[in-house]
Amino acid sequence: MIKHEIQEPDSSSVVFCVQEVQKCDLPALLVHKNSGCRSICTVNLWQPKCCRGFYGRDCLACPGGSGSPCSDHGKCDDGQLGNGTCTCEAGFRGVACEQCSHRFYGPTCTACNCSEHGSCDDGRKGSGLCFCEAGWTGDRCETQQADVSAVVDMCQVWNGGCAKGATCSQKGEMVSCTCPRGHSGDGFTCQPIDPCVSADNGGCHEHAICAMTAPGKKKCTCKDNYIGDGMTCDVKQLPISRCLQDNGQCHQDATCTDLHFEDVTLGVFHYRSDQGQYKLNYTAAQQACAAEGGCLATYTQLSYAQQGGLNMCAAGWLDQARVAYPTTYSSPKCGFGHVGIVDYGTRKNLSETWDSFCYRMKEVKCECKLGYTGDGFMCTGNLLQVLRSTPTFSNFLTQILNYSQVSESGKRFVRCLSNVTVQSTLFVPDNSGLPANQTLSQRDIEFHLSEGQALPLNQLKNGSQIRTRVGSLTVLGVADLLDPSSSRYINGRFITDSDILASNGLIHVLQAPLNAPLPGLNAGPTGLGVGVVLLAVLAAAVVFVGYHFYTHSAIPFHFHYFKDEQEEDAPHVDCGRSIANPVYEAAPVVAEFNTSGVTVSQ
Repeated sequence: MIKHEIQEPDSSSVVFCVQEVQKCDLPALLVHKNSGCRSICTVNLWQPKCCRGFYGRDCLACPGGSGSPCSDHGKCDDGQLGNGTCTCEAGFRGVACEQCSHRFYGPTCTACNCSEHGSCDDGRKGSGLCFCEAGWTGDRCETQQADVSAVVDMCQVWNGGCAKGATCSQKGEMVSCTCPRGHSGDGFTCQPIDPCVSADNGGCHEHAICAMTAPGKKKCTCKDNYIGDGMTCDVKQLPISRCLQDNGQCHQDATCTDLHFEDVTLGVFHYRSDQGQYKLNYTAAQQACAAEGGCLATYTQLSYAQQGGLNMCAAGWLDQARVAYPTTYSSPKCGFGHVGIVDYGTRKNLSETWDSFCYRMKEVKCECKLGYTGDGFMCTGNLLQVLRSTPTFSNFLTQILNYSQVSESGKRFVRCLSNVTVQSTLFVPDNSGLPANQTLSQRDIEFHLSEGQALPLNQLKNGSQIRTRVGSLTVLGVADLLDPSSSRYINGRFITDSDILASNGLIHVLQAPLNAPLPGLNAGPTGLGVGVVLLAVLAAAVVFVGYHFYTHSAIPFHFHYFKDEQEEDAPHVDCGRSIANPVYEAAPVVAEFNTSGVTVSQ
């Protein structure tokens, strides 16, 4: 019989199995005689056993683990019949031989070399140094001092009995102990001071968490939903667009965009001197930010910017002479992996040079909506919208709307007032000149609109004509020594206000409504203003002629007054088409007096 040992490890238990091979004879009739061979059979038998480093019925791991039974410093009683007890080597002790025996020290439990007059600093973390009894000296405490009566430096032996880390001092034979900084106690016993246990939360803000980082030292961190440096914590506020309140002071017909709200860093930006990194003292940093239209950012403003994504591994000045920088991701090369604000605190030396972090409140952007014109703070709609929004034009607007209800031409007229693709000039009588009980004809209403060009007051030249659909309007300018461009008459109607802006033209306000000429008649130089001028000219001519006739013989004379040729009514055209040269057609007032060959004209 042959036995073979086969080791088969398993995750739950480790066993040794024995395979037995047995030989047995076969009947002779199956084997030829003198063949030299003999038939055998094989039988496999398996017997469980624990692997090395495991013990007991369940094959448990020996103390120290199966990888290093008994910490590799002893022998484990393993096997199915073993109890897992470690028999440690010399110098080791413990359940898993993990400790040094008495008077052995270091990771390898080396034997101490002290004499009987010294105590060894033993243990796995011990140094093996010898602490001598009084009157003995030497590395092994093997030498007796000659004068045993001399004062012994007790601080050299076990730190004079003081606590570890405490300061030992001796005066004569009296030893005194002082706890290190950040600890409390009598020196023989010292406990680290936790500043966070004080009633004032360790000096941190009431909405901050105080954590001891070292004896006597702490770190203050604002709680969730608060922001600050821990010493001051404010309620964290989500940035709110100024456009949500009163449309950001933009006009109601304008689109408001809060540029500060759209900025993820909320107005905080890093500034570096042209001379290179860290070249700005505190005063220079203030001046640099002011030159950029801002000021030094506060710690809180930098915190908001950090949460918005500002990451800058370069320290800079903040308000109140503080120095810090923001990080948004962990990096061992920047802030030792700290995420947040790396704070250097308030600097006493303002001559130190750093970069700077500036803060600038960005503006609100106002843009007039499509179909409106203006700077965003003032937006003007089309001519019809201006009429609707001006209370003093309500009577004229009412007549326009009534006109649009009764005829197709009225609807077309309203569409022209709303069409932003065609520029027009609209003459509007205000309510003081157009009472509610006065009714204008459809031609009168059409007579107030000139399409094709927006004409400001300074382009309304004396004697020029403005073509409308139903005739021409005549401009008369009256000289004014104080303001020559201020006085204008349109068909004898004085312009009381001018250049009211609309997105598709201009509005001039008249003292009274215009009266359209009858179909087929010329709308030439008529009205009060023209009449006054003509009357003055005629009176002067009569005086001149009378004087001339009196001083000379009575000579027959002929008086001729020339009027413009009558114009045909302008055809109704769609407001999408421009009227050719809609504004100026010279129509000067001419008066000719024929007296002895003398001609006077204006």
